[in-house]
Amino acid sequence: MDWVGMFVPRNPFKKPAPFESLNEPDEDDLERLAELREQGSRLHLPHPVRGFLVFDAETPARHAAEQLRKEAYRCTIRAAQDGSWTVTAIMQVVPTPGAIQKLREQLEQISASYQGSYRGWDAPVVY
Repeated sequence: MDWVGMFVPRNPFKKPAPFESLNEPDEDDLERLAELREQGSRLHLPHPVRGFLVFDAETPARHAAEQLRKEAYRCTIRAAQDGSWTVTAIMQVVPTPGAIQKLREQLEQISASYQGSYRGWDAPVVY
């Protein structure tokens, strides 16, 4: 039992741990962030960042999407005419270099574990 919580109020507004990587961001990601900034996007606000993963078959794509949903991503799965399957994973994040690097690391790791490939990310301009 949490006795301290009975006497000392807990902070209900405490923010969760930041969604950030401590690794050096990828140059392509920094360029895309600069493009968003030039287009007038307010990078201090959350953006729906879409990551794209491609798989050779439906089953690994569905397994990857299931794992991504457990990590708080919204996912769609689409079949392409060439027989490949694309998973679009969407997460609402403030697009800092560290957050985009963290997103890249997660998507690369999950796509590799199901023999797929990470094809980059995109985000709309947020005013």
